[in-house]
Amino acid sequence: MSSPDSSMRERRRGERVLIRIPIMLFGVTRDNRHVTEEAETAVISRTGALLRAHSAFKPGSTVELTNGFSKQSDKFKVVWASETQKQGHFDLGVEMLTPRDDFWGISFPPPSGSSRS
Repeated sequence: MSSPDSSMRERRRGERVLIRIPIMLFGVTRDNRHVTEEAETAVISRTGALLRAHSAFKPGSTVELTNGFSKQSDKFKVVWASETQKQGHFDLGVEMLTPRDDFWGISFPPPSGSSRS
């Protein structure tokens, strides 16, 4: 029988990296306002990120992010959003609509269990 922690790791599609990357966030908030705001990542993966934003967004909505370092933009789906602000921001879990390895500008560790001999 697997523990809840191991089953959560199995559902994740890749390794997580704790890193703060400035981003511009474009989207429609939970209360239907169009916003453009500065935000930042807290954690990234090949396919998504945990963001810290000033506005609240609805799960299922689409947002556009522009990486503050590379200036690349792409669309993401909000898959999770905190209900209330914590320390002045909302947490958002986002997933790339079209995953690509180069959006964040870093090299990710190889996926667990994919050792090459």
